[in-house]
Amino acid sequence: MAEAAISFAVETLGNLLIEKVFFLGGVEKQVKWVKRELQRMQGFLKDASKKQAKNQSIRQWISEIRDLAQDAEDVIETFILEIDNPRRRRGLLGRCASFPSHLYHLYKLGNEIKSIKARLQEIIKSREAYKIENIQGSPRRSYTAERRRLSPWQRDKHLIGLEEDVNLLLQKAVLEERKGLSIVSIVGMGGIGKSTLARAVYNHAEVAHRFDRRAWVVVSEQFNLTEMIKELVLQLLEPGQNKQDVLQIMMNSPEQYLKSMLHDRLKGRKYFIVVDDLWQQEDWELLASAFPDEEDKANTLLVTSRSHNIPREARYVHKMKTLDSDRSWELLLKTAFNDNTNIGMCPHELEDIGREILTKCDGLPLAITVVGGLLLEQRESRSGWEKVLQELNSHSGSNGRNSIDAILELSYNDLPPHLKSCFLCLGFFKEDATIRVDKLVHIWVAEGLISEEGENTMEDAARDYLDELINRNMVQVKDFSRKDGWVKKCQIHDLLRKLSVRKAKEEINFEILRDRGNSAHQSSGHKPRHCAISCSTESFNIFSTRSTNKHIRSLTLHEGGGGDVDCSLSFKWKSSRLLKVLDMEGLGLRKLPDTIGELVGLRYLGLRYNNFDELPSSLRRLKNLQVLDVLYNPSVKMPNVIWLMNSLRHIYMLDIDGNLPLQMDTLKDTLKNLQTLMFVKASTMMLRHLAQMPSLRNLGMVLFPDSDVNEICTTLAILENLVSLELRALGAPIESLDGLVYLRHLTQLRVLGNVTELPCASNFPPNLSSLTLILTDLKEDPMPILEKLPKLLYLKLVVVHIGEEMLISHEGFPSLKVLHLHGLINLRNIKIEKGGMLELKRLKIRHCPALEMLPEELQFMSNLQELKLGLYTGLASEFQDVNSHIISSIPSVIVELH
Repeated sequence: MAEAAISFAVETLGNLLIEKVFFLGGVEKQVKWVKRELQRMQGFLKDASKKQAKNQSIRQWISEIRDLAQDAEDVIETFILEIDNPRRRRGLLGRCASFPSHLYHLYKLGNEIKSIKARLQEIIKSREAYKIENIQGSPRRSYTAERRRLSPWQRDKHLIGLEEDVNLLLQKAVLEERKGLSIVSIVGMGGIGKSTLARAVYNHAEVAHRFDRRAWVVVSEQFNLTEMIKELVLQLLEPGQNKQDVLQIMMNSPEQYLKSMLHDRLKGRKYFIVVDDLWQQEDWELLASAFPDEEDKANTLLVTSRSHNIPREARYVHKMKTLDSDRSWELLLKTAFNDNTNIGMCPHELEDIGREILTKCDGLPLAITVVGGLLLEQRESRSGWEKVLQELNSHSGSNGRNSIDAILELSYNDLPPHLKSCFLCLGFFKEDATIRVDKLVHIWVAEGLISEEGENTMEDAARDYLDELINRNMVQVKDFSRKDGWVKKCQIHDLLRKLSVRKAKEEINFEILRDRGNSAHQSSGHKPRHCAISCSTESFNIFSTRSTNKHIRSLTLHEGGGGDVDCSLSFKWKSSRLLKVLDMEGLGLRKLPDTIGELVGLRYLGLRYNNFDELPSSLRRLKNLQVLDVLYNPSVKMPNVIWLMNSLRHIYMLDIDGNLPLQMDTLKDTLKNLQTLMFVKASTMMLRHLAQMPSLRNLGMVLFPDSDVNEICTTLAILENLVSLELRALGAPIESLDGLVYLRHLTQLRVLGNVTELPCASNFPPNLSSLTLILTDLKEDPMPILEKLPKLLYLKLVVVHIGEEMLISHEGFPSLKVLHLHGLINLRNIKIEKGGMLELKRLKIRHCPALEMLPEELQFMSNLQELKLGLYTGLASEFQDVNSHIISSIPSVIVELH
């Protein structure tokens, strides 16, 4: 298949016709013809893909289509960069010098398009000779209006067929009387549900009750001991420890020191650690040495692996079995009809086909859920279900595929072109990686895969695409925002990631370079368009000293151990002008070379979690840059040139100085596309800048002791798209928040710092749905004010000094669904009157040591689905005993011990 390559090219051609039509002259008609014919080709590719297994000539035809589409993309993007290059527009003759230069590049474009057109005409003729037919794909669907109805992560999760396994593992790994370190393993083939079972045990109330410390680490096939230990240390932080401070300490620490940090956090404690997806005994031995083994403590390491003898030290091995026919059918129905009001009910006329499809799944949960996603798309159509069965029969056994491979292959082939392209990008991330959705969305947009739809931004459209992949069970939800219900973090199963990587290699020339086994990369004759590198200094040198690759579009550098990466090596930045995505997150970089400015086509620059002191002024040449992410660098000096980069859509930094020597007319028409700005200093000059940013949606501000929040809000009131605001004030107290009333469009507000008094309810933003207060010093209970906010859905109070009592009155918080109380050290009593918080679904209470009783009213709140309690070890048993009658009335209770 070459659909993804064509989608990339069509988007590029479309952008040219929209943005640069003035420059095209007589070439415009030829560009439109190429774009139209490439779009038509996508229908023919569906038929070609079915026939290619038996016909080498058709496989070659598909390869020619892919090569042509990528050549067209190169030609168009090179032309755009040439005519946009400010250096080429300057010269001895000033601006007029650009005119002959433009004619030269237009003439060159015309010749290259003519050549591409001739090649495409030959491909069209050969298509007719091979009798390849046009198969129209299903129209693109938008989930914007249906998101809440369809999203499976909003529903209760059902552990089909795992109840007995959970109970058995609890007996062997938790309840059995023993001392010392116990190693228990779950083994089975990929896709059988090992991690799902481990997660059910990990989250079980009995595990939370018995162990002081819990953590979860994923090993994966590409073993990285340093990163795993760092992850465990971060999960085991003591209350009050700052994550960023610990990250900074660990950034360049030797492996032995990191092991000692982990050892210290576990020593003397009862701990339960899950080591997920272990591949090699040697890897296990390196990791296991970091865990203390104390004879007087009953500790457990729960390991999942595909190999029955890894780890060899396991005292109990739990062998996973495939689901029987009844449980397989139950799981299929829950996935194939998850948007139906009668979830799990199968129409009689579909049952015979469904049963036959199920035989192809061999009882594997992953295969069943993925094929269920395929059936979901058919909307209970018998002909649609028959089509899925027919496709499965044709894929099974071909090219040596087993049943699950055939199902995953079919699930990919069934994706519409826009989702195929997005799915391929998931292979850029490391195996078993937790992927931030904001980052994924930004990369999709930067790659040119997203088109604006109606009034929605490209970012909104990208989230809709992700929802579609989730509903097809191609992507797993790791975490979602309780503020707005959107997915916050996601994952891809390793079998689906392997499919993504394999297809990306075939369709968009993706390559992976690792420290071990670089020979495959070096022997490759072609130039990758997308590359991921496990990035020690050694592997970066290998990549940087290779010959020029002018075709590369995305470069992802993963920290791979072996020391710091020296980014000033001989990487040929200038030769990679078509590079759109450069992700160097978490490499420990200290300096970004000035030559970064040569990447004039760059749209996404990910520099989060590094050690930069400053960024080079050559950033000014990155006129196409959309995302600049420098969050969680200790202190970065930002050049004022960023205010002149009018393609920027998202800026992430901890401290952006607004006192810059720019005139107001300099900012006219710049940063007009900026949607996210985190975090800027609230100076008068910065406020004047903000007034020039009409697209701003998310803003974070650092307040000075003399900052006037009312004046700030008055200025921000003109920004009609501003929906999220964060105010950080770590100095003098914030005198008044009354000005918030002017922010009529604001839905999310986060205030961190010394607030001594809240405004009255009528002075809060009228559409506020999410509110977080952190480190405030309120003298009185805030609930009598906050409960009057009619649209508030989410409330989080963190280390808010509010006294000993909290009262929620009758009909208080009429819309609230989520309440988090964290670190309220003086709070002794929470009272909820009958009729208060009737819509509450989730309640989380952590680090409130003085609280002895939960509100009695909780047991009568019919909508309450989940209670999370973070308790101190010495108080946990007594607290649970006293409140057992309330806890038992709530469907899901999770207890975390600290």
